[in-house]
Amino acid sequence: MLTLVQQIQAFLNPFSCPFIVNTPIRSNVGTKSLRKLPDLPVEVWLEIFQFATYVHRNVTIKPLDPFTPKRTTTNALGANTPLSAMRTKLSLVLVSKSWRNVAQQMLYEHIAIRSPPRANIILNALKRSRTPKDSENQKTNPNLGYGQFVRHIEVYTFARGSGEISYLQTVFKILNYCPNLRTLSGNWRHYLPPEFLDAIAKLLGPSVSEFYWNERDMSPGMKNNTSTAPTFVGSFKALRVLDLRHFVGSDPLSWTQSSSRPVLPHVQDLILSTYSSSLDIAAHLSLPCLRNLFLRTPVWGEKHEPSLQVFLKVHGPSLVVVDLTTPSQDTEPIPDSSVPGRAASHIPPDIFLSPGICPNLETLVFPVTSPIIAPHMHHHLRRIGLRGGNTEGLYPDKVTPMRNHLMSINIEKYPKLELIQTVGFLVDAHTDSLIKDIFIWWVERFEAMGVDFLDGEGVLWAYTDPLPEELPYPKTPLDAVKSHSDISDDRVGKD
Repeated sequence: MLTLVQQIQAFLNPFSCPFIVNTPIRSNVGTKSLRKLPDLPVEVWLEIFQFATYVHRNVTIKPLDPFTPKRTTTNALGANTPLSAMRTKLSLVLVSKSWRNVAQQMLYEHIAIRSPPRANIILNALKRSRTPKDSENQKTNPNLGYGQFVRHIEVYTFARGSGEISYLQTVFKILNYCPNLRTLSGNWRHYLPPEFLDAIAKLLGPSVSEFYWNERDMSPGMKNNTSTAPTFVGSFKALRVLDLRHFVGSDPLSWTQSSSRPVLPHVQDLILSTYSSSLDIAAHLSLPCLRNLFLRTPVWGEKHEPSLQVFLKVHGPSLVVVDLTTPSQDTEPIPDSSVPGRAASHIPPDIFLSPGICPNLETLVFPVTSPIIAPHMHHHLRRIGLRGGNTEGLYPDKVTPMRNHLMSINIEKYPKLELIQTVGFLVDAHTDSLIKDIFIWWVERFEAMGVDFLDGEGVLWAYTDPLPEELPYPKTPLDAVKSHSDISDDRVGKD
């Protein structure tokens, strides 16, 4: 009835304003049901949240495989950062109870202890979330609280008061509340008591699988004062990833006095730098399962090569993958196109390809600005990765380091070579109109040798035949028109 009255009023007074009508108007908002979230399993929501908040360095200290395909960035916000990922996690736990139960484990998956006040806050949060075991029912397990979700802990000692023994005690208490800890990253700028090292080794030695220990003081006016010995590193028997880029340790003369070498039976990935202390400790360890070496180059010269030769003499036969990154002063990965990195001294790749050094080597990755490879034969090399490539370096008629490296690669030197990839160089990301043709020229050159030449996206570029719908529309031959000139001429003129 109300709708009929409204229609009559609109017919009698078509120019009236609907906002001044006193009669109630039924709204359609209430009749429309709100869009509900999809009813997905908890495991699917967890995968979605982990993808939206993924930061590689927070999850693992193992470097990415250089042959991992990269994509051209289409997201205006860019990649996740630790700060943006943490903000997203804090928002997820506030949406609903179900989302809180799913996202809560990601919120505490990675913890960074940066100062004594922050350490106390973290300790109180872990302590309050933990409930004791029920005294009446002895079969029930106690609630481990937020500590059960922690997988990676980073400890820093830059802040004021981080050199006090009370700070180390708080850190040790936090570690006790994290039974499922898998990765420990320690950045130490102060003296560590032997009692603290022994307690850490006893607590985490049987369980931690990834270990990073930084004792190198970056301040030029301060000296390192550490008593860390190889036996401390060797106490972590479950390690699979070991990062010793900034390891300093005690006096190396005291290492050689011991009759036995520490054994780490499960280490497969080793991250080192060209510092003598890093190479010396790695050479002193026994690593029977070592396969992958990621070598950073903060400095390089004649005085660093003997330490590398000693390391390769011990572990060279077991190496399968060697990744040489662009030189960086702080041993942290930098863009391969960095000008200071390209101009710095590089490790010659020949060291790893020399006869008898790494006989089982299958993958070698190095910057294009490295010295040219000597004509050594290697019978097991299958993959070569070139870092820091650019458009100009691919021109065959220009003398560039990248062009020289590509010209020096052939199957006579590497009979089992299968793949060459330009790490980080994406053809689609460059605006040069000739880049695709130039890249295909190299593809065809290596295709004749039976080798695939891919860009950083993992694409094998080649010329293809046009699709049928892309072919030009066939026209009537002129000969057919001339054979019927008495008719066709008139038709053509009329048209």
